[in-house]
Amino acid sequence: MNIQKIEEFEAYLEREVASASSELENLEEESRKHLQKLVYTNLVDRFDSMVDHTLLDNAFNETLLTEVLDKLKEPISEGEILRLFVDATDTSGHINSRVQDTLRNGVLRNRHSKKLSKLLEVFCPDEHTMKPRVNVSTGKILSKFKPQNNKIPSSIAGYADWLYSRRNAVVHGGGSASMLDNDLEQLKTIYKANPAKRVRLSLSSLKNATAFYSSVVRLLKDAK
Repeated sequence: MNIQKIEEFEAYLEREVASASSELENLEEESRKHLQKLVYTNLVDRFDSMVDHTLLDNAFNETLLTEVLDKLKEPISEGEILRLFVDATDTSGHINSRVQDTLRNGVLRNRHSKKLSKLLEVFCPDEHTMKPRVNVSTGKILSKFKPQNNKIPSSIAGYADWLYSRRNAVVHGGGSASMLDNDLEQLKTIYKANPAKRVRLSLSSLKNATAFYSSVVRLLKDAK
């Protein structure tokens, strides 16, 4: 399995995010509000990008390749056949490009949590992404967790969706940083959660997100 992007993300957590969190701790709350949002949204975006690139890097994994082949129903065109024969030295490159393009137009267009669930299915198929396993007070993934309420989803997929929905609120929710209606509906329909509509990011929000992503990295690396 190719884990290059996972290791790069892990290094980013250990260096850049850890350093930013330490610096933020030394600022007054009012002074760090804007910086917290920037660090948080960048963290979530970097994690989403890691998921995308790791899926692409492992496109020929049996689980992903089976999904790609199921989508390739159209017969290959004469032009594509000629291209393969003319440039026979790079046949594997053409095939790799076709497989990755199919992933981009399929799996990678899915909701953030679905992409993460697919990545975990590839690396550790025995993990249960819909069972309560995340301590929502710390962000850490445990062997099991008993939810205290329905405000925050406690499954791996649900917590990831909640973090990304909060990112969307900061980026697209206007000055009030309100959860988008579609995100609220998805969290309610899929995870039976009823999160607060207004997003208030704090230093602990950043630390919890970091702890969750670190836990996901450990799951992926331990299973490779």
